[in-house]
Amino acid sequence: MSEAQRAEAERRRKVRKGTHSCWECRRRKIRCQYGPASDTVCLPCQARGSACRSQEFVDESRPQQAPDRRMAQRLGRLEDLMARLVDRILPDASPSGKPRPSYSHSHSHSPGRSDRASPTPSQDTVADGGAGYNNHALDVLEASVGEETPVGLLLGLRNIGSTSHQSAQTAMLTPESDKTDSTSPAASNPPRYDKTCRALHALFPSQNDVDVITGSSAGPFFLVSLFFAFRDLMQGTAPPASRISVIPPITCHPTVLARQLLQLCICMQQLPPGFDTQKLQKQSTTQAYMASVVTSVTSLVTSNDDLIGTAEGLESLVLQGLWHSNAGNLRKAWLSYRRALSLGQLMGIDAGSSRGLKHVDPSTSPEQRSTPENLWFRINCFERFSSLLLGLPAGSPDNSFATEDAMKRNTQMERLERIHTVIAGRMIERNANKTNQAYAITQSIDCDLGDAATKMGHEWWTQEELDPSEGSEQKLGQMLRLMMQVHHFDLLILLHLPYMLRGPSETRYDYSKATCTRSSREVLRRFIPFRMMINSAWSCRHIDYSALVAAMTLLLSYLRQHEAPSEPTPSCAQRAEDRKLVELVRERMQHVALLNQDKLSKESANVLGQMMPILDSIDISLAGGISEYNGNALKRLHLDIPYLGTINIHPSMTIPAVNLCPSEKMTDDLHGDALSVQAESAAMMLQQLQTPVTVEATMQMSGGNAAAAAGGLAGGDTMHMDFGSLDPALLPPDVSVNGMFMQFEPQPQDGELEFPDLMAEANDWVFQGVDTTYWSLLNGNTMGWGG
Repeated sequence: MSEAQRAEAERRRKVRKGTHSCWECRRRKIRCQYGPASDTVCLPCQARGSACRSQEFVDESRPQQAPDRRMAQRLGRLEDLMARLVDRILPDASPSGKPRPSYSHSHSHSPGRSDRASPTPSQDTVADGGAGYNNHALDVLEASVGEETPVGLLLGLRNIGSTSHQSAQTAMLTPESDKTDSTSPAASNPPRYDKTCRALHALFPSQNDVDVITGSSAGPFFLVSLFFAFRDLMQGTAPPASRISVIPPITCHPTVLARQLLQLCICMQQLPPGFDTQKLQKQSTTQAYMASVVTSVTSLVTSNDDLIGTAEGLESLVLQGLWHSNAGNLRKAWLSYRRALSLGQLMGIDAGSSRGLKHVDPSTSPEQRSTPENLWFRINCFERFSSLLLGLPAGSPDNSFATEDAMKRNTQMERLERIHTVIAGRMIERNANKTNQAYAITQSIDCDLGDAATKMGHEWWTQEELDPSEGSEQKLGQMLRLMMQVHHFDLLILLHLPYMLRGPSETRYDYSKATCTRSSREVLRRFIPFRMMINSAWSCRHIDYSALVAAMTLLLSYLRQHEAPSEPTPSCAQRAEDRKLVELVRERMQHVALLNQDKLSKESANVLGQMMPILDSIDISLAGGISEYNGNALKRLHLDIPYLGTINIHPSMTIPAVNLCPSEKMTDDLHGDALSVQAESAAMMLQQLQTPVTVEATMQMSGGNAAAAAGGLAGGDTMHMDFGSLDPALLPPDVSVNGMFMQFEPQPQDGELEFPDLMAEANDWVFQGVDTTYWSLLNGNTMGWGG
C-alpha cells in the first residue's frame, strides 16, 4: 500500500450503517441521490457544481474549530463542586476503613470565593477567548451557586468567608449522630423557615436545665405513652423517655422543635411546688418561661397552615391543648384539639390512612413513629372530654378507634379509656338533642358504663394506698389508674345529673339520684390522696374539675332526700361523714391554692364554703325547727358565680291553689314570660340557658302584689311560691314546708363584672364556662327532657 493510500485509509471515518449522503447534502438537509451513470457524484452536487465528499472522510471544506477551552474549564469547575458536595455528604472513610479517594485536588483546603474553581486558565486560553471565563456576570454556573440559591445553601456558601461560621457550615450536612450543637439554619429546610428555626431554637434552655427538669418530673414517661399503646412501650417500638431531654438541632423542621418545646413545658407543669429553682440557670420563673414558649410556638408554628401539616405538627397541637388544659385555659385547649381533629381529617387518619401523614423528624426510626390510629384516638379523647365540660358539640362522630379489631392490642385499661371516649360522645349528643327519649338514652349509656366497669374486675376498682417512695414509672401507673377511676365516676355524675333533683313522686329517677351521690363520694375519696401525692396545681387539672363537680353534687343531693315519706332519710352518721369528706376536699383545695398561687383551687374552695350551710339547713329542717317560722332557717343561701349570676338556695312552701288563685292574665304571664326568660351574661354567650326554675316553678311576691320573676305553674292543682322574703304576718295559716329549692338570678348586663373575652385565660376567667354547663345539666328538667 502506497503512502497516499495509507493516509487516505487513516482519514476514513466510521459512519453509521446505511449512511450514503455527502457532507454538502447533509448541511443543506436535502436528499442525496445518485444517477444511474455515476455513483461518485450525487445529482444535487452535479447541479450546483460543488464538491461531493462522502461522510466517510473528514470534511476539509470547512476550517477546523479550536477546542472550546472555556467549556472545558466550566466542566472542570463543575467536577470540583461535585467533589466538594460528596465530601460533605459522605464520611471521610469508606466502609472498609480506607480513606475515600479524593475527587479533586482543590478541596483539600478551605476554599474561598477566589479559589473554588479549577486551576487558573493559561495565557493561551485567555488569548483564545477564555478571558470571558472570569466575567462572573456572564457565568451561568456562577449565578447558579450564589449564596441565596438552594445550591449555594447546600454547599454552605453563605458567609463562607467568615471564620466564625465555617464550623457551623461544615456541620450543616453531617449525620444526626455527629451533631451536638449548631447555630446555622437548616440546610434541608426551605430558606423561609430559617428565621422560624432560629427563633424556636433560641427558646430552649441550657442542656443542664433540660436534664434537671426532665429528671425531676414524671412528665417524660407520660408524654411517651401519650401516642403509643402499652404494648409498644414494652416491646421497645416507642421512643424512650430519655428522648425528651435531647435538644434537637436547629436543622430540624420547625414542628419538631415546637413539639420538643411543648413537651418540656408539660414536664415543667408537673414539677412539685417545692422544686428548687436554684438548680436552673435560667433567670425567669417557670410560669413566665412556659407562657413565653407557648405563645411563641402558637404564633410561629401551630397557627401556620404551611408548617403544621406533618405528624409532628399534629402532635404539637395535641400537646399545646394539653398544656392549656392543665393551665386551666379550657377554651384555648378546646380550640387546639378541634384544630388537630380537623387537620387529622384532612390527612385521612380518621380512616387509618398513613399516606397523608408526613414525618419530618429524621432522628426517629419508622417503627418508633406514632400511628394514625393512636393519633386519631388521642385527639378524640381530649376533644370530647373538653366539649363535654364546656357544653359544646363533638367534632367527629367517628368511633372506629373503639372497635374490637382496633382494640385487639390494647390492655383492659386502654380499652376502658376508649370506651369512655365513645360514651362521652354519646352524652354530648344526648345533651344537645334533648329528645323525649333522653332518659332511655341515659339508661343505655349507664348500662354500657356498668359493663365496662365489670370487665375491669372488682380488684381494679379498690382504692390502693399511694406510696410516695416509689419510682417515677410505678408512680405514673398508680396515677393513671386513679385518674381513670375518677374519670369513670365523673362521667356517671354528668350522665345522671339532669335527673338528680326531680320530684319525690317520680320514683323512677331514684336510681339517678343514688348514682350521683355514690359517684360523688367515690371521686372525692380519690381526690384527697391524689392531691396529697401530686400537689402541683398545673398537673392533671381535670381532677380538680371533677372534684368540684362531685362536691357540689354531693351537697345539692341533700335538697330532696328528706321530702318523701317513703324515701329513707339519710342518717346523721352519713351526713356527718359527707360533711367531713367535703371539708377535707375543701382544705386540700386551699392547700394547693396556697402552694401554687392557683386561682382555680381558691375559687373552688370558696364555692364549696358557700354551699356548706345546706347541710346546716337540712339538720334544722329534720329537727323540726323550720316548721315554725325561723328567720335564720328561712334565710337564703347565695352562691355567687363570677360572670354567671347568683344561685339562691332557700326554703319554699306549698299552698293549695284554692287559697291563692292567680288571675288568668297572671297565668298567661307565668307561661309566656317566665318559661321564655333565658339567662343572659355568660349563659347568653356560652349557650342558651333557660332561666332555671330549678326543681319546681317558683313565684316571688312583695306585699299584696304578685309578680312573676322566674318560673311557672308546676301542675294543675298546686303552685309553689317562695315566702323567704315575706312578712310572717302575711303567711297563710295552712302553709307547710315542702323543702329547699334553688333560683337563678343572672348577672345584669350593666353589672360591675364585665363579661371577659371569650379566649380569656384562667386568671381572668376561672371556670371558663364549666359552671354554666353544670347548672344547665342540673336543671335538665327545664330543657324539655323527658322519659
